Formats: sequence, structure tokens, C-alpha cells
Amino acid sequence: MELKSYDKAWLPAFKGAFLIIFGIIAMLQIFGTIKTLAVFFVALIGMIAILLISTSILYKKSSFRTWTFSSGLLNLAFAINLATHLESSGKIILWIMLFWVIFYAVTELVEAGILMYQKNAFFALCLLNACLTFLFGYAMYQLHDNFTERSVFIVGIIALVFGIANELSAYLLSRIKGVEG
Repeated sequence: MELKSYDKAWLPAFKGAFLIIFGIIAMLQIFGTIKTLAVFFVALIGMIAILLISTSILYKKSSFRTWTFSSGLLNLAFAINLATHLESSGKIILWIMLFWVIFYAVTELVEAGILMYQKNAFFALCLLNACLTFLFGYAMYQLHDNFTERSVFIVGIIALVFGIANELSAYLLSRIKGVEG
């Protein structure tokens, strides 16, 4: 199993930590604008891109190396696109973030399908991530016309739950890998 993140437990651990921090910040209402939210997303998407690209370069024997590298490049393109649109209207920024969330959820579904085809039980983690990503995207979509403290708080709760699920996935993967390796 050498897909984007489920062979390396530190990838979901990183994403989980970021989402937990993001969720806490959102729930505490520390930031107040969509542009600040976008800066957090640029950091998240950029780090995911760097991790995916570097993973594909470091693990040369991976059978899914092209998939990981391509996914990393697309994440990098989203990060650059969002970074260059930070001064745009809030609606443009939100739509770029929503397109990334949809892209990310679709990649999780593809990976779940690949793992199911390989009869690998870790497909459930990809499926869980896809569902949580779609839920997160739906909550963000609700911010589109309703950027209130309550809606930001709801996005924060979903991000926190999503982050905890990623941390638990990373722990599970590290325990299984320790038993196998």
C-alpha cells in the first residue's frame, strides 16, 4: 500500500494536527475574515503538496509514485492559485478553497477504490476521510452567503473532528506498520 498518505502515518498526522489547530482557532473566533481563513488553507495545501511531492521523490520503488507526484503537483497548483488570489473578493477565495476540498475528497475516493480493489481494509480510512472532507466542504459552502460567528464555529467543529479522525488514523497506521515491519 503506497498511496498518497496511507503508507506513511506521518502524513495524516500532519494534516490532523493542522486541522485540530484550525478547528480550535475557528471555534475561538480568533480570525475574522475569509482572507485569514485562506492563508491557513494556503499553508495546509502547500504543506500537503510538498509532502506528497517529496514522498514520491523519496520512495522511488512505490507503484503509485506517479499518482502521488501528480496529486502533489495539483495540490501545489491549488496553493499557488489561492495564494495569488488572496486580495480577490471573498467569494472567489471561497470558491477556490471549495474546489480544492472537492478535489481532495475525490482523490480520497479514488484511493479508497484502489485499496478496495486490492482487498486492503484501509480503504475504510480513505472513505472516512472522503466523507469528512465532503462534510467540511459543505460547511464551508454554507459560509458562502452566511459568514457569521456561528457558521465559522460549525466549520471549526467539523475541522476539529476531522483532525482527530486523522490523528487516530495515523496512530492506527503507525501501530499496524510497527506490527508488520
